[in-house]
Amino acid sequence: MELLVVMGVLAVLAGGVVVIIDPADKINAANDAKVQNDIGQLASASQSYAASQNGFYPASTAQIVANGDLVRSPSAPTGYSAYTFTAAPGGCTGGSTCTSVVVTGQLKAKKYLGYATWRYDSTTGVSCPWSGSACKP
Repeated sequence: MELLVVMGVLAVLAGGVVVIIDPADKINAANDAKVQNDIGQLASASQSYAASQNGFYPASTAQIVANGDLVRSPSAPTGYSAYTFTAAPGGCTGGSTCTSVVVTGQLKAKKYLGYATWRYDSTTGVSCPWSGSACKP
């Protein structure tokens, strides 16, 4: 009987530990780190491209790869939305009329509640969690 009580107490403690650790959020945090790293690579490659194109940015990630600034375009983790790469002004031509780029990727970890994306903006040179209107302070 005492053994059953001890087993019951251990089961309750184990259940509490799983809730506190939250393995799903740890997986999301790891995937969010990949998103941040990938967007950092795209940002660096975009800056490198612009340096070789008289300050004009690429219109797409394919142009970065074709120029040799990136070996291959990174892809978002499984279950995440694809990264967005937006050159401005709209309809610009990479290497001659694109004056900036914005790259975004989805975030899912609890520490980014209210900030659904990681965003890089070449006009400010800043990467940050983005709420849709502002960076996380």
